[in-house]
This record gives sequence, structure tokens and C-alpha cells, in this order.
Amino acid sequence: MKRCRNVVLILSFFCNSWVIAQTASQVLENFKEEYRKSKNFTADFVETTIHGTNKGTSNGQLSFSKPNLLRQDYFNQEDSSKIVQTIVLDGEYSWSYTPFLNQVNKMTWSNPDRKELLPGIGFSLENLETNYNHRLKDDKLAEEKGFHRMELTPKPHLLAQPGNQATIHEKIELLIDSKNWLPVQFGYYSTSAGSNNVSATITLKNIKRDLPLSANLFKFIIPKGAEVIDISPE
Repeated sequence: MKRCRNVVLILSFFCNSWVIAQTASQVLENFKEEYRKSKNFTADFVETTIHGTNKGTSNGQLSFSKPNLLRQDYFNQEDSSKIVQTIVLDGEYSWSYTPFLNQVNKMTWSNPDRKELLPGIGFSLENLETNYNHRLKDDKLAEEKGFHRMELTPKPHLLAQPGNQATIHEKIELLIDSKNWLPVQFGYYSTSAGSNNVSATITLKNIKRDLPLSANLFKFIIPKGAEVIDISPE
């Protein structure tokens, strides 16, 4: 009987190790499947950016419709009824409007067919596993609340592309809710040998999926008298 218990314990050890090894891929697959089924979502957001020693925090509302439509309204920190910046991606152009300056920055959306995880975040679900290594980070506090923290790091062939510097290390983190397998936080982190470290984290709250969103939500109309600056790459 004792020998039988030992066999069970050994099998249990190997089975548990196998489950742990498969967890990251399973979480990623669950997330991708739920994302595929979603048409759009709206959410409140808090955005935190750190550039070197400078830190900034802002909040607002966003609406995203697949494959590449986005609207983000940033609120005044003291009066949430006032919008201090609006960003619209209409599939062809990126528009950024600052009411205080009555100024619009316009930029050509370089690849309108690219299916973003979230436009502007900077990486796509297309060929994700081909382009990124993925693993689950040990985060007991998140796990206790039913979240999985997924880390994505670019594979060598992405780092070898023109414009990428070997001294820069980049990673993306997703905080995925195990109740619906959707991300509630996106994080981008870039570190270098110098002090020019950059991070951007967007935390989503009050997420609502597949609402009947008007197409006009993602159409930008240039305000009367606004200065328009085209910052598209030549």
C-alpha cells in the first residue's frame, strides 16, 4: 500500500509539472478565443506613463471596434466633464486633438489592415506566437483575485528589424481575467543601458462588450478654426 501511495505521489508530481508547463499556452489560447468572439468594447481607463524619472497619470474613456478603430477621450483631472484631449483612429488616419490649443495632429495610419490587440498599444494578435515568447509571471496577489499576468517578449527576428537597437529590451504584459479571459490591463516596458527607460500602462474598468456603437464615434471632424499639423512620416 505504501508503495502504491508513492507511485501516486510521483505521478501527481509529473502531472502537476505538465499542467504548469501548459498553463501559459492555455491562458493565451483562451484569451485569443474570447478576443476573436468580441466585436468591440468600451471601458473607463487609467493610463500611467513613466519616461526616465518623469511620471504622468491620466484617465478617461475609450471605445474600440475591431479591427482598428479607436476613440480615447482624456478627462481633466479636476473636472471629469471636461475633455483635455481626444484621440481617434479611423482606420486610415490617427487624429489627436487638444481643445486648449485648438490644435490637431494628423498622421497616416501606416497599415490599415493590421489587426491590433488595441490600436496604439503597438502589437498585433496576428502571428503572436510566431513573434513573441510568452510566459505566466508569478503574481500571487493577482492569482488570488482570479487574474493571470502574461509576459510577452519579442523574438530575435523582431529585434533584428531595422530601427531596433540591441541595447533596448522590450516586453508587454497583459493582466487577463480568468472569468472571461479578457485583458483588464496592458503594459509596455522598454529598458536600455542608459536611463532612458519608458513604460506605459493602461488599466481598464467597467468593460462592456459588443454594444451597438455608432460608426460616427470613430469619425473625426476637424473643429472650426483648429490648426492641423500633419506629422505623417515621409
